[in-house]
Amino acid sequence: MNDKIHKALGIFLDAMRPFVVSFLQQHFPNEPWEGLFFARLKPARQTTWNQAMRAQGENQSCMYFIDYNNLPDFAIGFKRELGLEFENLDKANKFISYLQELKDIRNKCNHYQALDNEEIEGAYLYIKQAAKLMKMDELVTEIDNIKGQTQTIVQPTATIPQPVTNIQVNALREDAPIPAWFTNVYPHYDIRNSALDESVFAANLSEVALGIGQEVYSNPTMFFEKTYVTAGLRDIANRVIRALNGEESENRVVSLQTGFGGGKTHTLISLFHIANAGRSLLNSAYTANLLQEGVVPNFDNAKVAVFTNNTTDVVQGRTTNEGITIYTLWGELAYQLGGVEGYNKVRANDESRTAPTSSIFKPILEQHTPSLILVDELADYCNKANGTIVGKGTLYTQTVSFLQTLTESVAAVPKCVLIATLPASATEVASSEIGQQILSSLENRIVRVGTGIKPVDDEEIFEVVRRRLFENVGNPEVIEQVLTRYKNTYHNRRSDLPVEADRTDYINKMRKAYPFHPELIDMFRLKWGNDSRFQRTRGVLRLLASIIKDLWNRRGSLSGSQALIHTSDVNLTNLPTLTSTITSLMGSQWETVMHADIIGTSSNAYKIDNEDPQSNTFKYNLAQGIATTLLMGSIGGSQSKGLSIEQLKLCMLRPSAFQHSEINNALNKLERVAYYLYATNVGTKSYWFQAKPNINILINSAKSEVSANDVKAEILKRLNSQINGNSQLRVLINPSSDVPEQKTLTLVILSPDYATQATSISKKVENHVEQIATKKGTSQRIFRNTIFYLTCSESQLGLLQSKLTEYLACERVQHEYSGQLDTDQKRDIADKKNEANAQANAQLISVYNIAMRYSVTDGLEAVELRDFARDMQTQITEKLLDAIIEEEWLIRSIGIGTLKTNRLYPTIDSPINVTALYEAFLQYDDKPMITSRDAVVNTIQKYCYNGEFNVAFGEEGNYSRIYHREDVFGLNIEDRQYWLVDKSVMPKHEELSNTEADTSTGSEIPATDTAEGQSGETPVPIVRKFKSIKVSGKVPVEQWTQLFSSFVVPLSQNNLEIEVSFKAKSTSSKPLDESAQIYKVVKESAQQLGLKLEEE
Repeated sequence: MNDKIHKALGIFLDAMRPFVVSFLQQHFPNEPWEGLFFARLKPARQTTWNQAMRAQGENQSCMYFIDYNNLPDFAIGFKRELGLEFENLDKANKFISYLQELKDIRNKCNHYQALDNEEIEGAYLYIKQAAKLMKMDELVTEIDNIKGQTQTIVQPTATIPQPVTNIQVNALREDAPIPAWFTNVYPHYDIRNSALDESVFAANLSEVALGIGQEVYSNPTMFFEKTYVTAGLRDIANRVIRALNGEESENRVVSLQTGFGGGKTHTLISLFHIANAGRSLLNSAYTANLLQEGVVPNFDNAKVAVFTNNTTDVVQGRTTNEGITIYTLWGELAYQLGGVEGYNKVRANDESRTAPTSSIFKPILEQHTPSLILVDELADYCNKANGTIVGKGTLYTQTVSFLQTLTESVAAVPKCVLIATLPASATEVASSEIGQQILSSLENRIVRVGTGIKPVDDEEIFEVVRRRLFENVGNPEVIEQVLTRYKNTYHNRRSDLPVEADRTDYINKMRKAYPFHPELIDMFRLKWGNDSRFQRTRGVLRLLASIIKDLWNRRGSLSGSQALIHTSDVNLTNLPTLTSTITSLMGSQWETVMHADIIGTSSNAYKIDNEDPQSNTFKYNLAQGIATTLLMGSIGGSQSKGLSIEQLKLCMLRPSAFQHSEINNALNKLERVAYYLYATNVGTKSYWFQAKPNINILINSAKSEVSANDVKAEILKRLNSQINGNSQLRVLINPSSDVPEQKTLTLVILSPDYATQATSISKKVENHVEQIATKKGTSQRIFRNTIFYLTCSESQLGLLQSKLTEYLACERVQHEYSGQLDTDQKRDIADKKNEANAQANAQLISVYNIAMRYSVTDGLEAVELRDFARDMQTQITEKLLDAIIEEEWLIRSIGIGTLKTNRLYPTIDSPINVTALYEAFLQYDDKPMITSRDAVVNTIQKYCYNGEFNVAFGEEGNYSRIYHREDVFGLNIEDRQYWLVDKSVMPKHEELSNTEADTSTGSEIPATDTAEGQSGETPVPIVRKFKSIKVSGKVPVEQWTQLFSSFVVPLSQNNLEIEVSFKAKSTSSKPLDESAQIYKVVKESAQQLGLKLEEE
């Protein structure tokens, strides 16, 4: 065989087919391309096209009827349009010439004729020149790659590779980079170039026999390149070759009986190519290893007859190029083996639909050996034939009768072989009621004479998949490196995985499955394969090919370790083939399951993955991987539904990636929110999806009925139940704007309606707080320095509302569905309610984190709380108070500096009334708030005891009692007879004692003045004394800050009195009127300080 050029021809044809379809649709948008193409064909090619239409498989595109024999007809028929496409009519003529040359070379290849170097070089050149005209640069590169390949192509093996058992645990560092699968294996061209048509996995024997259809089946080079030679295929191939050689007289009738996707049709196509190749098998690198030792074909090409369920119509038959209409199995076999002459021998039997006897049919076999008869899907044909009446029976009964004749005749004629496929069960026979009867009849006629062979053993599926999907199986050293890392990971985590994961047998299984994780293939093979409708080989190949195609296209953006392809790497969003298979097997309602919990940005799994962009859950899409894996484990007819946590981790864990505990965390989150995920606690806990919504969807439905007012009411309810005031702090929750006077420290907690941001208080909040702070009903508030405020963060409120919505929804479900929930569901709803309740309480504390205080001079100030207690009561009475004390909004005691700053410190001439002092801290918001009256009492007691000032009782200046360096027993700060007085104001007995002490010394008070004119002494300067001083005048506005340091501070101990006069004028930029905020501030300040305000 001319392997490389034959492969290049096949790839070129695969590229030409979509080009032709697209070209015709572009130039003739209003006409079906099939009709346009057919009209340009020669009559003989039109006949072949019609035959292909009859043989066409389900959902097969007519695109695959385009082949080298009809491509020149297409190019000639549409030369003008090709000239437009190539921008040059000469290029269109060259294109026609290329296709004609390639047609001749392809025909030589198909007939296994040797090509000389000139023909081979010419073929490569024609392909590349045609590809350049069609602007297919990738195809040109691929052809160059094929041409440059040596003949040391990876050979098919005849037996399963021997397991390797010498992997050394801990042979590699666990933090070393691990090679990605796509750097070690290379998918076939149709997968790499994104042109994969998944119908390519639907093998059609009739099309192969006609020389049309998918190149991967019709082109023997491409077919055997992508075929793994299983033990069963090798056995039957050699048996057939020996039989066609005349070396085997027994077992020349063989039945292939497996379930859907068991490899039956693939085996028949292999035998078709083998029989046609004959001695040429030895010339191909892909087929030479098929032969067992001592087995050599001694024929050039055998006669091959092919009959499938679509070969001929049971009513209308099929018409040959000679104008013969054939109606039956025996008519077809006679015609295909002996031509018109052979058919004429059974013509009467064919036309009457009556089975011929052995004496009529056996001579046809004897005259046309070596011969191979391939019969595929005969059970389906019989099901159709059962509707055609023949005499007292049907065409089905005649066909079964002929099978007995056929099998006995084949067994009696040397160099003749019959291979027939049978379904594994009656359910596969076109869903017919007589399926079992048909199957039993065929088994009785074929199996009793022949022998049965299983084309693909269970674990050979791994090699079948690798050969069909990849051009090579990878560097063995890289594979061993990968396996070592997985072995180490599984050994270290053996307590969290199934027992078999830490065994050598499992690592050998991984070797066979590379680059797939074996659990991915087994998911399809074992779980999905339990459904008789799923084709185990073809279906697995089709799905895995789509997965590889998607991952290959996204390989540059894949994150983390990609050493193997896991179930969690399957992105259902990009895989309509997989999702449509799921809905086909499980029902259309599973579309809802997938979109609700797994697929798309609205799915619950996606939302979990995107909660924290810094986490591994986000990096590896863990929740989506878990959900996809569990979904795949839920498909099929297996009695053991779902996956355990150990099985899930085996599917997902990989070296140098996420921790196994992160799977637990993501799974727990998914279990709380997924609508269709179920779990059982009986025995080993397992998880699975089903189409019936779980408790989560009831909760979600109930959430839609929870209003914003419901949530707000719940927030206020929790605030009222969780917060109690104490003797020092009164708490008002969501009061009206008409708050009574408060003479004790009061916290006003605002409704969620007043959520805001600490850095940007909303106008709504500012107006509401100002109303409470300055007004008591319609009158001015007197005690303005006792109230502060707490409101919630606008940015965090949504989280609290979400948790409370869930809590209220759980309550609603408990109430409305109490009689419909089973025990597990009741437990689940109670757990979810308790969890939502706890989370809401914690969130309530952190949401109410904006403390505010209002003053006329500074307006509304805010501070954001960052330290939180475990309960709301502690948060309010400790954390909140600590925060505003740190901000100096609140003081527990009053310092000397505070008293002096606020002109509340006594002097000799100005005693301070204690009640006035106390009320000053309650009334004027330019001062810090005090925690309670004790702040004043304790301050007075402290400073009186240490002699900072004295306390007097009585009328101002006429005190009945003065306390000096002692406790003031019975101090009542609301009794206006208590005064703070300068420490020099002493009790009378102490004043007397001091006077006596001065006179008893006998000293004299020195004279201040010296007699004038006294000689011999220096005159003493006369120092002027002032009773008082007064400073007045105008000061520039920009220098007003100097007044404090220049006058107020130096004179603060001199009974300083300050008289002020401010005169401001209205300007265009700052007009003064009753509505102006600046006017309101000035007026309010003047009232508080007792100043007179005059307006003009």
